[in-house]
Formats: sequence, structure tokens, C-alpha cells
Amino acid sequence: MITSLKHKVVLTIIVITLFLSAVSSIVSVRFVSAVIRDNYENEATDLSRTVAAVVDAEAVGRLRRAAEEIYDSIGAEERVPSDDWGSDAFYAYLSAFEALCDTDDYRTIYRQIRKIQDVNRVDCIYVVFVETESEKFVYLVDAAEEDACPIGCFDPLYEENRRLLEDPTVGFPTYTTDTEEYGYLATSGTAIIDDDGEVVGYAMVDVSMADIASWRGRMITILLGLQALVIALVIAVSVALVNRTVVRPVNQLSQAAKDYRNDEDLTNHNHFKELDIHTHDEIEDLSESMKKMELDLNDKITNLLQTTNELNASRMEVSKMSEIVMKDAMTGVRNKRAYDHDMQILEQSLSDDAIVSAPAFGLAVIDMNGLKTINDTYGHEKGDIAIKKLCSIVCSVFAHSPVYRIGGDEFTVLLRGQDLDNLESLIAGFNRILQRMEEDASLKPWEKATASIGYAVFDAERDGTPYGTFRRADRAMYFRKQKMKTNQSL
Repeated sequence: MITSLKHKVVLTIIVITLFLSAVSSIVSVRFVSAVIRDNYENEATDLSRTVAAVVDAEAVGRLRRAAEEIYDSIGAEERVPSDDWGSDAFYAYLSAFEALCDTDDYRTIYRQIRKIQDVNRVDCIYVVFVETESEKFVYLVDAAEEDACPIGCFDPLYEENRRLLEDPTVGFPTYTTDTEEYGYLATSGTAIIDDDGEVVGYAMVDVSMADIASWRGRMITILLGLQALVIALVIAVSVALVNRTVVRPVNQLSQAAKDYRNDEDLTNHNHFKELDIHTHDEIEDLSESMKKMELDLNDKITNLLQTTNELNASRMEVSKMSEIVMKDAMTGVRNKRAYDHDMQILEQSLSDDAIVSAPAFGLAVIDMNGLKTINDTYGHEKGDIAIKKLCSIVCSVFAHSPVYRIGGDEFTVLLRGQDLDNLESLIAGFNRILQRMEEDASLKPWEKATASIGYAVFDAERDGTPYGTFRRADRAMYFRKQKMKTNQSL
């Protein structure tokens, strides 16, 4: 026998208890997280001050002057920021600074900050200087174990750090960032001052705050356990009170509720409407309320079904629009947005637990040769024809893999399955097609699609992420392009 009134009272108590427990848990977790975050930020600040005090300021000053001289000798339009990491222009720009890595000053600074990093729980310690004219901070020495920023690499100042342009001694006040590439970090920078009282650089420290996330998970588990205990006690007390104070004959209402539940017609219920209860007390009020509720539910269910149909139609339209957004308008293959989306999904699949069983994959990077010459000589319309021709060849050769146009004349192929197994022969076939077109005198210049191709197969130890595989493939393409230029010159 269903005593619906009692159940409703108990359910109300449960909902209120859950809501209050959830609010208290959220407030508690956020408060403690803020305290821990402050501790990490203070740790970053203290350590950066220590590094600034210990590092050889005179060596930093000499290295900075040498790097600054090279930096100033390079035109502003020829300086390539770290956003273009992996590009040919980026590596060409950094090559101007390579000789500084062999200096005694560079080695001295590296040993000092590396020793500090090894005995502290930090992600990275590095030394930079600020180029005030261009408002950039330029890396001098980076002690990171992997993906260290080379000397000469630069990034723009964040808005919160622009104050040091007026007062260099303030350094980089501690701030936190949470990015996919570097994770949750607290960063701080302290001015390095030489014997003459001049600021020659900044000691930067990145402290990982990943422990906050793991601590938050443990705290939530504990709080959920306590909440379950409290909820159980509240429910037990509530049931006892309801059983003692709410004892009424509700047979008609109970039967109406059963009939309502078993009715297969979702849009037209009349079980409470047919009741004829005149007790002139709370039961009659309840009966009238249930009749109104039934009427309201009929209207809401009708509206809900109509809304559901409209929502399904909207979802189909959104799905079509999503396909358009992910497609390159000129070539019809997937675009840069689709590439970034698929790479993110692929990276998520390569977690520590799943990487062993994850399917093998590789990346091929194709860069068209001579597009600028075609555009300048014959017009951009002919350049578009050349791009489409190259895209058609790429799609026909790698027929079992998705092709992406990630730049004006650059394509990427996500290699899997059959294409990955036959990669060497496919690459050779691709190059043969381009060679035959190059030798075909009947083709117009814009009909001869020439390109350089490089590829790499994912290696967990070497790459870590799909982006590491892309960088290796991109470098291989670049070497191929340089080799082709050399052969042409001969």
C-alpha cells in the first residue's frame, strides 16, 4: 500500500538535505582550495626570490647583453614568437642564438638553476629578460626537463605584468594559469640585480598545482560519506515523525495515483478529476490540488512532447551546420578546426591507462611548393586550382585516412589502419605521381602540383602527445623540402 503523502514529505526532506549538503560541500572545497592555492603561490614567490639571490647576476647580465645584441640585430618582422613553434621560420630565427648555448655564462646559469630545480617540487625554473621596446620577455636559460624554451624564444607580456615596464624591480607578481599544454601552474618572477644595482633579468618559477585537484577529490569523497550518514539519520527521524503524526485514509488518492502511473496515454490523464471527495478537511484540499496538478501535467506533457519534436529538428539542423563548420570550403576536405578537434580527442584517448591499448597512428604533413610563384605569375585563381589538384592527389593516395587542410597550402593526414600499414609504398606512390606531373609537358604550370611530404608514426616515449608526432612529421617535411631545393639548384 502506497502512503503517498508520507513519501512526499520524506522526499521533500531528502531534497532539502541534499541541497544544503551540496552547498556546504561546494563552499568548503572552494575555501580550502583557495587556501592551498595561496600556499602554492607563496611557494612560487619564495623560490623565485631564492633563485634571484643565488644565480650569478653578472653571468646573467653578460648573457643578456649578448642575446639582446642578437635580438636587436634581427628586424621586428623577422622575429618569430613561440606561437609559431615548429615552423621553419621559428627554427631559422632561433638559429641566430645557438652559439650562446656554448658559452661559460650559459652553462653556469643552467647548472645553478638546474640544481635548485632538482631539489624542489617545481615544474620549471628559467631565466628571462624583458625587451621593453617590443614589450616582450625573452628566454635566456630554461632548466625544464622536456620542451625547454631555447634562448631567444619570446612571448608577449601579460597585462598583469605590464607594470614592470615602468618599474623593473617589481618583477612578475605571482599568477596562476590552467592550460591544456602545461596544466595548472603558479608562476612567479623576481628581478635579478647585478652589483651595479641594475635589473639584468628575472628568475622565473613554475610550480605545479595538480595536487589541488587530487586533494579536492579526496575531500569530496569524505564529504559525500558524511552527507550520506546525515541524510540517513534525517530520513530515519523524518519517517518516524511522519508515521506518528500523518496517519490518514488516502485509499482513493492512492488508487488514483496507481491508475495514473499505469496509464499508457501520456497526454490525457483524468484519474484525479473523476474523484468525488468532500471531507471538508486537508484531504479534500489535497484532492483538489491533485486535480489541478493533473491538469497542469497534461498541459506540460503536451508542451514537452511538442518541444521535444522541435528540439530533435533543431539538433538535426545543428548537426548539418557542424559538418559545414568542420569542412574546408575550397577543397571539401576537413579544415583546421576539424584537425584541432580530432587531435584533442586523440590526445584524450592517449591517457596513461589507455596508451598501451590505443590504436597505432601516424601523421603525414604535405606542404605545396611554388604556390606564391603561381599566385604572383598567373593569379590566385590558378593558385586555387593548384591547391585543389594537390588535395585531390592526397585524398586519392591516402584514401582510407582523413585529410585536413590546416593552412593555405599545407595539408595533414591522420594515418591509421591500412594506410599506416602501407605507409612507405603510399609515400613512394605519392612522390611518383608528382614526378610524372612535373615531367608532363602538356600540363600548365598551375596544373603541376608539386609538394614536399614528411611523416612520423606515434611513439609514446618520443612524442608524448599527437602534437609531438606532428612536430616530427613537420620537421621531416621541412628536410624533404630543403633536399628538393638542393637537388633543383644542382
